[in-house]
Amino acid sequence: MSSSESIPEQVKVEEKPKRVAGVIVAGHAFQHMYADGFLVLLPTISAAFGMTAVTEGLFSAIRQLAGGITTMGGGFLVDTFSGKRGLLLAGSLFLMGLGYMLIGIAPNYPVLLVTVALAAAAGSFWHPVGLGILSVSFPRRRALMMAIHRSAGNVGEVATPLLIWAALIFITWRQVLLGGFFLITAVSIALYITLSRLGLPTQASSPRGAGSQLKSIGGLFRSRALPVLMLVSGLRGMADRGFIVFLPFYITKEVQLQDPSASTLDAAGVVAYHLVVMTAMAIVVPPLIALVADKTGRKPVMIATLIASTFFMGMLWWVGELGWQFTVLLAIFGAFRFAVTNLTQAASLDLAEGKRLEGSMIGLLWGNNATWGAISPVLLGTLIVSFASTSNEYQMIFAYGFVLTIAATIAGFFMVNTGRPDREIPLKL
Repeated sequence: MSSSESIPEQVKVEEKPKRVAGVIVAGHAFQHMYADGFLVLLPTISAAFGMTAVTEGLFSAIRQLAGGITTMGGGFLVDTFSGKRGLLLAGSLFLMGLGYMLIGIAPNYPVLLVTVALAAAAGSFWHPVGLGILSVSFPRRRALMMAIHRSAGNVGEVATPLLIWAALIFITWRQVLLGGFFLITAVSIALYITLSRLGLPTQASSPRGAGSQLKSIGGLFRSRALPVLMLVSGLRGMADRGFIVFLPFYITKEVQLQDPSASTLDAAGVVAYHLVVMTAMAIVVPPLIALVADKTGRKPVMIATLIASTFFMGMLWWVGELGWQFTVLLAIFGAFRFAVTNLTQAASLDLAEGKRLEGSMIGLLWGNNATWGAISPVLLGTLIVSFASTSNEYQMIFAYGFVLTIAATIAGFFMVNTGRPDREIPLKL
């Protein structure tokens, strides 16, 4: 990446912006070791608390909604006040680890919901702070930086599932979460010390009032660009949230149908393997897609990616059972799964450029996705319980994801093409 990267005139980088970006990207890998490595434990936790598809969906809805609300509020505060962002990033990791540790000692389902809300809320606060720093530091490579940040999260997701499965051979799921807390505490301390030494990008202008902040946000709704972007992101997020929440349950049920003697640990190993396969492709491909988007604008690349996602979701639906064909299709689907998220984040930051709304836009987008995403698991869980007719009732997740991704694709044609290379970047904040 060129050292002469263009940045807005009044954004001052004190020291080593590329190294700061590297630390943020690396920290995101650890954040996702928790947030998505936790998926391997879901079937075991569900069995421990006697959940149904509906209560599994409610559990995920609480997790999604708590994260979205915190991200939305956190983004607003980060833009309104000149906070200590290194401390905020480190605190996000620490409190997330604490929340998941409390899940490990939860005695019943209601307490479980409270603890998962805390864990998700703390972890999600990372995004408006970290992505805001990357956005103001590298405005002409915004989609690429979003994709690299997301790929680092995917590295964490690839590393974690098999480690968790191996740990379950020797210890319980509760002990896994307790041990993870000590690891993430050490990481959060190291992150804070490193960022304090490197220095973070600062804005020369003084903090502004909440009224002025809200007025600036409201001005973005006067054109169709932001509302349509939120619709596309929400529909795609709704499809993805329902899919990823119930995928471990689908795989577990398939393992049990194919081998009734299979244990919970056996099923967890198959779940972990498929999560790794799906996520591994997402490490390399989305940054390449983002490079194209930084050259051509977001819209055409996003539509192409949505069409690809729709096709491979449909193919997973058509295959309909666990086997090598399913595994291959899941891997290809994973290559496109996160690309749309990277592009919607970059597009939202395009709209925020020059308005000091980087954190607010990430928060608004995540809050929007959380609202749609919180509805999705409960809705899908209800559909599974009420209408599923196959031997594996969780097979409905593919039809559900297929329909919603088609809807997101159609909405994408009404988007404004932001991030075009011929568009000048404003120099004033």
